Amino acid sequence: MGRVDRSMQWREALFGIETAGRGTDAGRWIYNPYLLLVFRLVLAAVFIYAAFLKIGKPVSFAEEIKMYGILDAGPTLYIVAIVLPWIELLCGLSFISGFFMRGAALIFIVLNAVFLVFVSIRTGYIMNGEGIAFLEVYFDCGCGFGSTYAWKKILEDFLFLLFSGILFAAPVYRFVLVPARAGR
Repeated sequence: MGRVDRSMQWREALFGIETAGRGTDAGRWIYNPYLLLVFRLVLAAVFIYAAFLKIGKPVSFAEEIKMYGILDAGPTLYIVAIVLPWIELLCGLSFISGFFMRGAALIFIVLNAVFLVFVSIRTGYIMNGEGIAFLEVYFDCGCGFGSTYAWKKILEDFLFLLFSGILFAAPVYRFVLVPARAGR
C-alpha cells in the first residue's frame, strides 16, 4: 500500500469522506475547493499582515511575549520575537502560492494551538488577579492587532486552528501556482 493510499485512508476514517468524491455531505462541502481557497486566503491575509506588523519591531514584540510569563528576557525570547513573524510570513505566502501548503497548515495548527493555550492562561490570570468576568477581560495579546476582548481572541484562534486543520486534511488542492501539485 502506497503513501497516497494510507493518506486517503486516514482522511476517510477521520472525516468520514471517501476521497473518490462519493463522501458524506459534510465531507463534500467542507472540502469544496472554493471554501478551501477562502480558508487559505483568510489565514494568509491575517498572518502576513500580523507578520509585517511585528517584523520591524522585534524588541517591542519580545516585550509583548514576555507579558505572558513564559519566556524571561534572554536570547530565547529575542530569537522567538525575530523568527516567529518570518514563519508567519512564509506560511502565509505558502497558502497564497500553493507551495508546501500541508506543511504550512501543520505549522499554523501548532502556532494556533499554542496561541490558544497561552491566551487562555493569560485570560485566567487576569480574571483571578483583577476579579473580573471572562467576557470583560480586555488586553493586548501581542499579535500585532492591538487590544481586544479575550473571548474574541480565543474564538479567533479557535477558528484559525479549525481552518488550518481542514486545510491540512484536505484530500486535494486547487488554485495553486503549480498545476501538477493540484491533485496531491
